[in-house]
This record gives sequence, C-alpha cells and structure tokens, in this order.
Amino acid sequence: SSSESIVCNEYSDSDWDDDHDEDEQEEQQLSLKKTYAVDSYTASVVRDGRGVSIRFPVSDGKDESSAFDAEWLWTNCPSGVLPDSGQRTRSPGEYPQWKVQSANIVSATDAAACITYGPARPSGNSTRVLPVPPPPPGSCHPILGNNLFRGTTESKRLQTEQPLLQVIWDTATSKRQADEETSVVSYFDMEWLRQWRYDETSLKRRRERTEVTAANAFPATGHGTESGLVEVKYSDIASADGGIREHKGLFALFQALFDDGAALVTGASSADFGQSTSTPVALVGKALAGSLSHGSLYGDIFHVKSIPSAHNIAYTSLPCRPHQDLAYYQSPPGIQMLLCVGTSPTLVGGESVLVDCMAAAEHLRRTHPDYFRTLVTCPATFVKQRDGACMTYLRPHIVLKEGPDMNDMDREIVAVNWSPPFEGPLCIPAERVRDYYKAYTAFDYMLDNALPIPDADESNHFLSRNEMQEFASYAHENTWEFRLKPGEMLVFNNRRMVHGRRGFALDNNETCTDEGDELQKNDESENGHDKENEKPIRHLVGAYADIDDTLCRYRVLLQEQMKPTACIPNVGNGCSLIP
Repeated sequence: SSSESIVCNEYSDSDWDDDHDEDEQEEQQLSLKKTYAVDSYTASVVRDGRGVSIRFPVSDGKDESSAFDAEWLWTNCPSGVLPDSGQRTRSPGEYPQWKVQSANIVSATDAAACITYGPARPSGNSTRVLPVPPPPPGSCHPILGNNLFRGTTESKRLQTEQPLLQVIWDTATSKRQADEETSVVSYFDMEWLRQWRYDETSLKRRRERTEVTAANAFPATGHGTESGLVEVKYSDIASADGGIREHKGLFALFQALFDDGAALVTGASSADFGQSTSTPVALVGKALAGSLSHGSLYGDIFHVKSIPSAHNIAYTSLPCRPHQDLAYYQSPPGIQMLLCVGTSPTLVGGESVLVDCMAAAEHLRRTHPDYFRTLVTCPATFVKQRDGACMTYLRPHIVLKEGPDMNDMDREIVAVNWSPPFEGPLCIPAERVRDYYKAYTAFDYMLDNALPIPDADESNHFLSRNEMQEFASYAHENTWEFRLKPGEMLVFNNRRMVHGRRGFALDNNETCTDEGDELQKNDESENGHDKENEKPIRHLVGAYADIDDTLCRYRVLLQEQMKPTACIPNVGNGCSLIP
C-alpha cells in the first residue's frame, strides 16, 4: 500500500501570456499559498453519526465551525468521481444510509500510507482516490484530476502535509453493506470543504459577495470617461485580419460586463456592417461567447434603423422605453452588442439609455416590500406575435433564488424580467389585478425617467404624486444616457440591464417636446430617414451572445489570470453564482 498508487495524475504547467502583469500574478500567488497545519483543524462526529462537525482556522487565531451531513459527504466523496471527466459515478439516490463511525484530520502522507486498495477500475485506475494534489480554489470537483479545472499553478504542487478529512463509515448500520473494503473510508481536502461550507453564515457571505444592490448599482460606479463606462479599444479585442486578441483588452471588457453590466468598445469600423462574420459586432460576440445567439427572429446580425411599417418599435424613430430584449424566450439573450455605424450631423435625440434593473429591484424590496412581493408572485405575459413569429411566456417580473420557504421575500434576487413594449394580456386572479398594476407602475417609474409626473395628486392614479416623485428620483439618479457616435459599440448584459432609446429626428425646424414624447417632424424627416440622401439618420448594428457561454469564457480567463475565486456580481440569469 504505497503512496505511488494514489490516483493523482500528471500535468504540464502552461506558460503565462506575456501581457500578464507579473506583480499582480505574484500577489495572487502569495494569497493562494496561505495554508494551515494539520493540527489547526478539528473534526468530530455529530448527530449520532449523521454528520461531521469541523472547526476551520481563520485569521487572527480564530476558528469557525461548520457541519457536513453524512449523505453530502458520501455523495461528494473523491472516490465517486472519475478523474478524467469529473463526473460522478454514484447518485444521491444510491446512498446506503451509512453512518459516520469516526472523523479525523490527517496528512496526505499518513493517508497514503494506510490505504488498502481494491480492484482496479476498467480505466486501470485504483478505486481509491485521494484529493492529492488538492483541487484548486474555485473547483466544484473534490479532486484535481486529469482534464478538470486546473486553477492556479500553485495548486498543482504536491503537498505531502496537505490536511485531509478522513471519514470512516460504519457500514453495519445499513443492510446495504460495502461491496469492497475501500468503500468504507473517504478523504476530503480541508480547504475544498471550507469553500463548500453550507451553514447559514457561509451562505450569507456567499450571497453578500455576489448580490447586486443599490450600493454598487450601475452607473453609480463611474469611470471618468466621456461615456461614464469602461471603454475598451476595438483593436485590443480584434486584429485587423479578424483574429481575437485574448489579452488585457478582452479581459477588461469581460470584467466591465460582469462588474458593471455594460462597457463601451471604441474605434470599431463603421464601414463593414453587413451580415458578414467579420463585422465588428460578430467578432466581439464571438470573442465573448464563441458564437452569436438568438438569430431566428431578426438574424444573427440585425440593423436598428427606422423603416416604414416596422414590425418592431426599435425600427422606428419613436422613443423606445427601457426594456430587455426577447423576454418572451425561455432563455433570453444574455449579452447584446449595438454598434453605431452612422448618424446624421443634424440628429436630435436618439440617446441610448441603460438602467440596472437588478439593483432597482433590490431597492424596491427595501423601500416598498408590498410592491416587491406583488412583482415576485404575479406572472406577466411576454409576447411576440407577427407574421412568422408566435411566442408567449409567463414569468414574474422579479425572480428570487429557490429556498425552503418560498414565501420568504428576503431570498436573493436572481433575475428581473421587464419589457413593456412586448407584454400581453395579464392572466392572474381578478383580486390581484389592481395590486399588480400599482406595483408595476411603481417599478416603471424607477426604470423610466421619461415618465411624466402630474402637477397635483390625481385620485384616479395608481400612485400618489409623492410616490411618483420618489420612484422617478431613483430613475433620474440611476439612468445612464449617452448618444453613440459612429465606431462606438455599446456592449451590455441584457439580463441585468434594461435599455432604451430617446425618440429622434433631424434638426430641420422640428420641435422636441418633453423627454420621451414623440418628436415632431417636418417633411425633411420622415420615419427617421433623410429623404434627400435616402439614408437612415440613426443606424445601429446589433447582435446577441449567450450569457452562459460568456460567463464560462470569463471564468476561464480568471483562472488564467490567477483569480479563480474573484467575486462576480449576479448576472441575472436566474441562478445564484457559486462558489
């Protein structure tokens, strides 16, 4: 039973990109090297063998306790994971109801010396798997494995004094006996267990690291640029021949997208804007997600300009209220790119608008919990029906994380669904209709700073004038507004942000009334076109990318940048980010 039989596989370190900041790498490496001695941890059996309690060392000589259920440990045992794929070979439904006989903290060296090995797997590997070397920070898998998440180079070093939890199972407590001797002992890396603690305090900390709140709402952060957004040069993302530059420019775009919810790409060509895969929006989309998405209704690449008899309000010169695109999909697009390829020198209006609707929902919960509850519990009807399209989807405007008490309104906000131009008839019990429209109006005023406020209280309005002023004040303080110039590409998270547009026309004696009202046009500006030159007076080119593919690529870059556990604010796709 020598340690040479342990399943811990070979690998080769990859070279760092020349563009990486060496000082930042060193700082990250030092933070990941912090380890604790074996005797810094303690473990004990609790609940008559149905769990294990562990005391984890923390800074300043303190420690914290967390309990792990027996079934959780059995299901996540490294011996039940294929080293090559990370896939489980056992299901929770197979748990044999074993109790924990003993729990001890041992070193990797001691664990290797006392293992008895069983029959080899078909792959030729031993059935006994030790988490040695340790799985890297951020890994969901309890082992490092061959083809799994590699993490940082520091985690690839064999740690002979690596602390492990040794669990010896009492198989006599179940009629289902162990089918082989090696099944009665499990080993877990202690820092992997620390990462996946699920006690109340740990879950609260995890939520605080990722939840989007009014305190960190976009655009309050500001970046000192003309647009107020993080600005990234297009040439730092794509080369002249259409290649993708995977260095700091792309990383900065990812970081801004997930930290702030939006970024501005500057210096993109406004000449090449057809349906080609070499168009700037296509290249940026592929750099972010690997491919474009959601092209069945409008094409992979679509043109936002005013046209006669438009089948979408975006293709007119009318104001477009803050909304999310394709809310009638089960899985709406996550990332949207909008490249300005042309505007008239005499354009009036047409500014792009963004509001962080995730942060707005959290603010509504704190200030008006009744309105918040209504928007969580009443499903809205999202619809797209026209020639060649028939889509409907019922979902609430605000979605909370699943939990044991579904009436608990303090659960984490994981999605917001908002698209006034694409909503259909409400389908809820009659007694809830008025409450719904009242709550809807409140949130509408928080997201749309163009909504009018009456001079005095109107008895037939859903809200009092003071309430409207309160909600409108939030919108005015938290709305980003900017007119894109040719060559500028707005890239934003369609699940976290609502976006809109001011109405527009040519400045040829037109009159523009209050914000959001339709612009009055004369004969020189019809349907958003310059009739003399037969050109649209505002022309954007757009495309979508999938949120999950984009998030995947960003996390891989974080691994390469030695930031595997970097905090990523919730992206709004209905899931709470882990770890």
